[in-house]
Amino acid sequence: MGDNYQLVILSNADTSFLDVSVPKLGADFHAVYTAEQAQAYKPRYQAFEYMLDSLNASPEDFLHISSHSRYDHMPMHDMGFRDLVMLDRGFDPITEGYDYTTLKSLDEVNEHLGL
Repeated sequence: MGDNYQLVILSNADTSFLDVSVPKLGADFHAVYTAEQAQAYKPRYQAFEYMLDSLNASPEDFLHISSHSRYDHMPMHDMGFRDLVMLDRGFDPITEGYDYTTLKSLDEVNEHLGL
């Protein structure tokens, strides 16, 4: 995926946890941001603004994939992110009005992206 998309994590986990866990994912991440660094937990906009500022990016630059509607999709939609994918793992309810695509697996995400 790294050849087609730059992978970014914005997590509510502590930086020390991600320092240990992210390398175990086996993917090449362009950037990893935490609530600790942003000084705000999602769903607060400040966390997303920190990511945008750090990357010198805007909402239209992203395809966002998450399994959390309340912590990710709702605030991101409110901030102008429009390319959103809900990875439905049964944790959060599917909510209408946030214009995300619902997929059930990472294989479906790859298919959706043409990978």
